[in-house]
Amino acid sequence: MPLDANYIVVVISASAVSGIGTALVVGRIEAKREKIRKTEREQDALKIELKDLQIKLYQLEKDLNEWREKYYNAIQELISVKAELEESLIKLSLIDLELHTHDD
Repeated sequence: MPLDANYIVVVISASAVSGIGTALVVGRIEAKREKIRKTEREQDALKIELKDLQIKLYQLEKDLNEWREKYYNAIQELISVKAELEESLIKLSLIDLELHTHDD
């Protein structure tokens, strides 16, 4: 069976078109896969950044609680010192009053 030139051209053209079509489909699939990988890398980076921010927030909360405790302790100490001062002033006033009443 002799091969017709048109048949050969059609077969070669069909093969070329099929190869090009396959290459285009594979190219699109690879582009989608790369886009998915890129999105996953970006999501991973965001997860790491979020974890870092959570750690920093935890540290800030811890520091805040320590400072809050120090503040309340300082206020309590101030109240105690103020009470002692008022008590001392009252005692001094009484002593001063006694001294003035004895002088009369």
